[in-house]
Amino acid sequence: MTQESPYPGFKADVMQASDLDEVLAIEKVSFVTPWTRSMYLDELANRSARLTVFRLNSQIVGYACWWEVLDEAHLMTFAVHPDRRGQGLGRAILQYIEEVCLKDGIRRIILEVGRKNTTARSLYRRTGFAVIGFRKRYYQDTEDDALVMEKALNRRNMSASERRGETG
Repeated sequence: MTQESPYPGFKADVMQASDLDEVLAIEKVSFVTPWTRSMYLDELANRSARLTVFRLNSQIVGYACWWEVLDEAHLMTFAVHPDRRGQGLGRAILQYIEEVCLKDGIRRIILEVGRKNTTARSLYRRTGFAVIGFRKRYYQDTEDDALVMEKALNRRNMSASERRGETG
């Protein structure tokens, strides 16, 4: 990761099939209808998908999956282990995704978030996402509506070291 980490030992790695046991354990405690191993394996084979795990001292504490299509990224799923929530890791993960997207020429990130998921909505708002749409009963398992959120990306979103071309 190129941005300053909230913890020493916090780093991003490309997700591998061997990471799935730890990813699925976090997935199961994070979502009412968790993704399956098969779904992750499909995403690992998808050329448009970017899957990343985030480790703290070698233990997976979070992960994200997003698609990059043309100049747009769609955040498909993202979670931080419940024992690590509220410590800045979600913000650090979103910052990492943003940096990767900027390097890949992505101009905006979109996502859906449950209307009732006030914690996630607050994180997205604090990191610069804005509501651009609404999907009625998008989450059938919880009968929740989705807010479609977007963040426009540009070089001003990058850190000073990123703009200078430095890598970490």
